[in-house]
Amino acid sequence: MAQAVTATVRRAPHPSGDARPGRGPETMAEMLGLGRPGLRVAVGAVMVAYVVVELFLPRLDLSFAQLTAMVVGSIGLAASLCLATCGVDDPLSRPAAIVVVCLGAASGAVVWWSIPVGPANWVRPSAPMIAYAVAMCLLIVRGRARWAWLGFVLVIGLSCVAVAAWGWRPGTAVPVALRMLAAMVPASLMMLYVRPLLAFARVLDRREVAAVQASAAHEATLIQRRAQLDALNEEVRPFLERLSVGDGFSPGEVMRARLVEAELRDEVRGRGWMSQPVRDAAAAARERGVDVRLFDDRRVDARGGVADGPLHAELVAVLTRARRGGVTARLLPAGRDVVASIGESDGTRTRRRVCAVSTAGELAWRDDTGGASSD
Repeated sequence: MAQAVTATVRRAPHPSGDARPGRGPETMAEMLGLGRPGLRVAVGAVMVAYVVVELFLPRLDLSFAQLTAMVVGSIGLAASLCLATCGVDDPLSRPAAIVVVCLGAASGAVVWWSIPVGPANWVRPSAPMIAYAVAMCLLIVRGRARWAWLGFVLVIGLSCVAVAAWGWRPGTAVPVALRMLAAMVPASLMMLYVRPLLAFARVLDRREVAAVQASAAHEATLIQRRAQLDALNEEVRPFLERLSVGDGFSPGEVMRARLVEAELRDEVRGRGWMSQPVRDAAAAARERGVDVRLFDDRRVDARGGVADGPLHAELVAVLTRARRGGVTARLLPAGRDVVASIGESDGTRTRRRVCAVSTAGELAWRDDTGGASSD
């Protein structure tokens, strides 16, 4: 059977799972470079610099409790920094942000507490807070600016405790908070403008992909139509040439012409039924004298909520067993309880079956007592 002209227009598919947060190269996390190894190397360099500072500063006479507190606090700061860079979710999950803020603040406080008060130790209290400031800037980049500023409030409170309870001078405690403020303000302002721009760039990227897909689908449709027109031309042209010179046609050729006409009609009226098994079954039924009528009452761009395969299989079964009379098959518009109906009539009795989607999402056929459909 030659392929007939089709009125079906292919739609460009939607962008894939890619639109999910944290997935695909067009996401905010990838645009910010959060998934790159270089970011983790940079964070590791912060901790290396922190350790180097501690090594080059004069050694402290620490008790076992103070030394333990300094080591544990330093490990906590490293964990806070690592957690701020883990994953590619955008924004960073709220539980992770809470852990980064609380763990980093507590670890910085423990390290600061372990440092003996003295005028020669004015650099040491700043080192853990600088590492904590880096973690808070990472939270700002990852869309958790409010939690980052909460961390800044905790540092202000920690500075007050250091002055009131630990004996540190305001000249040492206040610059700790000011340095953190100087780092977080530019980061917040930058993200205030950069994140909307990146979000808009992601929208443009998706539109570009959709445009390319639509163009490719349009070109494929044109190629398909040209192929179908060529096949139709090869099928119909010999009939027209013989008709123009007044030649007669054999009964087989007349049947063949009627089948081509019926298939053309099916392509227009019943495009949703147009699979090769249905075409073959319909052609065989028409050769046996069965009046086959196929209709698709859905919208032109409708995709349907169920797969067409089971519907086509039922129609093929009906057409295969039909020996006389007529078969009428319809695909019904979306929003109805019934998605398809098939009516059979052999001249003595009429049977109509309808297909609906069950609560389990499966197709179920049943006899309709309302009688055969009328067209």
